[in-house]
Amino acid sequence: MDTMPLKGAPQNPLTSRPREQIIEAEISWIASLVLFFSTVYVTLNLDVLWMAFGITALSLYVLPIVTMRDPFRALPWEMTLLLAAPLLLHISSGASVLEEAFDWWDDLTSLAFSFSLATIGFLLTVELQMYTDVLMSRGFAVFFVFMFTLGVSGFWHLGEYLDDVFFGTSHIVSNSSVMRSFLWTLVGGVLMGFVYAAYLKAVPERRQKVLGFIHLWEVPKWERD
Repeated sequence: MDTMPLKGAPQNPLTSRPREQIIEAEISWIASLVLFFSTVYVTLNLDVLWMAFGITALSLYVLPIVTMRDPFRALPWEMTLLLAAPLLLHISSGASVLEEAFDWWDDLTSLAFSFSLATIGFLLTVELQMYTDVLMSRGFAVFFVFMFTLGVSGFWHLGEYLDDVFFGTSHIVSNSSVMRSFLWTLVGGVLMGFVYAAYLKAVPERRQKVLGFIHLWEVPKWERD
C-alpha cells in the first residue's frame, strides 16, 4: 500500500533540488577537496604566504555555504579549480626538476597566480553585493578585479622579500624575475577582468540562478531581496 508524504514533513534535499544544481555542487565539492588538501600541505610545511592564500580562498568558498546554510550554494567548479591551480603549481615546483627542465615554468606559475588573484577579486565583488549594501556597475567591477590583482601581487612580493630577509629563504631570485612576475600579473589581471565580465553574459540564466549570480549588477538590492 502506497503512503503519501505527510504535509509539512521535511523533504529530502537531494530530491527537492534540480538535477543541474546537484551535479554542479558535487563537481564543486570535488574541486574544493583539491583546494583544501593543497592548503593543508602548505600549512604543514609552514609556507606562510601560500598558507594565507589557501585560507583566504577556502574562506571565500565556504562563505556562501555557511551564510545561506545551504551546501548546494557552492562556488562554480571552474572557479574553485582556478583558485587551487597556483597552489598545485607551487607544490609541484618544490621538486626543482620542473623549474630546471622548463624555462617557462615560473612564468606559468605567475600567470596562474594572477588568474587566481583575479578570481578572488571577482568573488569579492560577488559576495560584497550579495551580503552587503555595496553595489557596483559591471565596468567598475572589472576595474576592481584588475586593480585588486595588481595590488595583492605587490603586497605578495613584499611578503616574499621580508621572508627572504628574516627567514633566509630565496623567493626573490633577481629584480628581473620580480618585474617579469608583475608583467604576467598585469596580463592576467586585464585578461581575467574581461573574461569574468563575459563569463556572466555567457553563463545560461538557469545556471546563474543555481549559483546565485542572476542579475548581479543590473538589479538594485531592494529588487533582489
